Amino acid sequence: MHPSVEAFALAAGLLALGAALVHRFGFPPLPVYLLTGLLVGQRLPVQDLEPLPSLGLLLLLFSVGLEFGPDRLKGLSGKAVQAGFYDALALPLGFLLGLLAGLDLRGAALLAGAIYVSSSAVIAKLIVDLRRAANPESEVVLGVSVLEDLVIAFLLALLGGQGPGGVLAGAILALAYFAFARYLGPPLLRFMEGISDELVLLMGAAFTTGTALLFQAAGTSEGLGAFLCGVIAASLGLRERLERLFGPVRDLGVALFFLVVGASARDLFQGLTPTLVVLALLGLLVKLPLNFLGGARAGLSRKRRLYSAFYLVPRGEFNLVLGALAQAQGYPLVAQVAVLLVLLSVPLGALLIRFAPELGRLLLRETPSPRRPARSS
Repeated sequence: MHPSVEAFALAAGLLALGAALVHRFGFPPLPVYLLTGLLVGQRLPVQDLEPLPSLGLLLLLFSVGLEFGPDRLKGLSGKAVQAGFYDALALPLGFLLGLLAGLDLRGAALLAGAIYVSSSAVIAKLIVDLRRAANPESEVVLGVSVLEDLVIAFLLALLGGQGPGGVLAGAILALAYFAFARYLGPPLLRFMEGISDELVLLMGAAFTTGTALLFQAAGTSEGLGAFLCGVIAASLGLRERLERLFGPVRDLGVALFFLVVGASARDLFQGLTPTLVVLALLGLLVKLPLNFLGGARAGLSRKRRLYSAFYLVPRGEFNLVLGALAQAQGYPLVAQVAVLLVLLSVPLGALLIRFAPELGRLLLRETPSPRRPARSS
């Protein structure tokens, strides 16, 4: 039997055990995937799991791109845009931190992106798992995360290429894809309406991975290519069908991807430096007051502002893309900060979101309103 089958069976069993344990206590499973990798990564042959973790990341970025259809962008509320302005102040603050840490302009820009962008995928999953979708702050938070993803996609286009040639090639490819969607999308959509879900799944997987390879060959970010595929699919009106088809495959790949990230973190963080730890902690702290102020601008109450600040703590998919990009371009400090932010913020964010009501009462010194006695008939 191939070694990859044994590695997959062991990894799937460990992930299932961890997810079952936290499910019993009402916690989302993503933090457990990371912690499982940290705990057993040295004993697990993670290299035999490829290409599933890498495919999981591409499908995750594809799913993020699916949120950027014209309907979703037009539906962005003014509250989310106003809150997003305050949230975006983390970019210049992160850039300044990078310069103070001795990075050049490119490295500081990569660090700014890692500090700025929260994980829309992780946040959305936490909100759904904890049944908070109907809360007033959730609309603002999800809108802010959409704006963040747009900014980071633009940043990847600028920094992900191998010099000006890579940026130009990425821009030309993106324009070609949008032209394809504009002129050939309608007949393609009519064709896909008459074929089976299995064929749609295979075509979507080939389109996403093929585009990622094309963008990589052109000298730009393969993650940006997968993200663009999601945007194109959403613009064609395929969001609901593709989310249903890709969801289980994506979730399996994402679980393995976070397991591998946790396992590889041991080697990445040998010899932690004070600069690394301080940058990661500042990266976590800098957005809390900004998002609290943004919540106020969006008209949320003090309690809901605090919740919105907690919701935007988790970092995830784009941090890992930026970290891999920084490592490839010779900025190991940025890569370490990006991965450490994920390792710290996903478990911390899950706890903050899970216990947001209790923390709100504690920090804002609010007491639960007493129940009114029932009227006697």
